[in-house]
Amino acid sequence: MHGVPVSLGTDQAHVDAVTAPMLADLFRDGGFGESLDGAAPILDAGERSHMRDVAGVTRSLLLLEAIALVALLLSGRRLRDERARRGRLLLIGAGLVGALAVAGGLFFALSFDAAFAVFHSLFFKAGTWQFGPDSNLIRLFPEPFWFQAALLAGASIVLGALLATIAARRDLRAPARGD
Repeated sequence: MHGVPVSLGTDQAHVDAVTAPMLADLFRDGGFGESLDGAAPILDAGERSHMRDVAGVTRSLLLLEAIALVALLLSGRRLRDERARRGRLLLIGAGLVGALAVAGGLFFALSFDAAFAVFHSLFFKAGTWQFGPDSNLIRLFPEPFWFQAALLAGASIVLGALLATIAARRDLRAPARGD
C-alpha cells in the first residue's frame, strides 16, 4: 500500500510483519525495534525515539478519552432526573466537539503539510520529528497513511458527536418526570 514495499525493496508480507508490531508498540510501550532482515532494526535511533514520543502522546490521548467518558457517564447519572438539562448540556458539548473536529478535519484535508507541522510542533520537541525522504520511518508510514489516519480519527470524533446529539435529542423530547 502507498508503494511502501517497493520503497523498501521488499514485499507487503515483510512490511506487514514490521508495521503491525510497531503499531501495537504505540499502545504497549514497545521499543519499535522490528527488523526487515532479522538483524538491525529498520528504524534508526532517532526514528525509534520519535515513535516512543508518539506512543506517549497516543496513550495520553487514550487516557484523556477514558477520563472524558467516565466524566460523561457520571454526569449523565447525576443528571438522570433532569433530562432536559442533561440533553441541553450534551447537545452543547456534542456541537462543540463536532465543530472542532470538522474544523480540524478541514485544516488537515486542505493543508495537510501545515496541519501536520502544527500538530507536531505542539506535541513534540523541535528537531525530533522531521526526517528526510530516505528515512525508513517516512517510507514505512508515508504521508498518505497519515492523511488517511487523520481523516479516520476525525470521522470517529464526528460519529461520537452525532451519537451524543441523538442521545441529547432523546433527552430533550422526553417528558419531564411527574408529567
